[in-house]
Amino acid sequence: MNKDIFIDHFKNTGVEAEKIYAAQKIAKACHKHMETFLRPGLTQKQIHEECERFMLSKGAESFWTHNDAALILFGDLTKYSAHESPGSLYDGMTLRENDLITIDTAPAIGTGWGDMARSYIMENGRLVSWKDCQNPEIREGMEMEMKLHELFVRSVKDDTTFADIYKITDDYLTSHGYVNLDYHGNFGHSIENRPEDRITIINTSDLIISEYNKPITFEPHICKKNGKYGIKHENMYFYVNGRIKKL
Repeated sequence: MNKDIFIDHFKNTGVEAEKIYAAQKIAKACHKHMETFLRPGLTQKQIHEECERFMLSKGAESFWTHNDAALILFGDLTKYSAHESPGSLYDGMTLRENDLITIDTAPAIGTGWGDMARSYIMENGRLVSWKDCQNPEIREGMEMEMKLHELFVRSVKDDTTFADIYKITDDYLTSHGYVNLDYHGNFGHSIENRPEDRITIINTSDLIISEYNKPITFEPHICKKNGKYGIKHENMYFYVNGRIKKL
């Protein structure tokens, strides 16, 4: 998305668009970097430290979620959902030759934050695309994530509320045999100058997305019912000219 469109759209609204854009650019760059960094044998601490080092080197000033650079999930913990890092649960664990790794980054510049999550697939010691994945549960879960984001983009209209998007997403998810793993039960949130002001994509919020007019994330954390793996894919979006667009 063109930087000028994003920044111009939020001028005079109180949204710190330039800082948000810059922070999200750092988040994107970090994920691109991790595609070359991830390898079997790495610990959760090593992955976390590299995310933090890289984002600080690119201009991040802090990290908005509990001042934690990234939430790292892999192995049997990909279904984990809480506001804090699983930390000591990873004692003795390293990335395996065949594994699923989720990284959720949270760089901040001043009070403008970026927010982006990706699940990475390791097979035979190297990262592969979800379409080439040989594990059917992971491949189908990643495909479901893509379909949910496409559904989100199609569904947001002038009068769509946060609760509408929750219901549309949840109905599609559950009808296809998946569950929402988020510990708060939501599918995303608004981007604010203060994290405590966030509005979440939950079934109780009747605020209209276009009228609220702030960037929002869409980040389903999902699992096949009774499945082993939790999968997450997060983008930031904003509503402009009658459509929701990805930043």
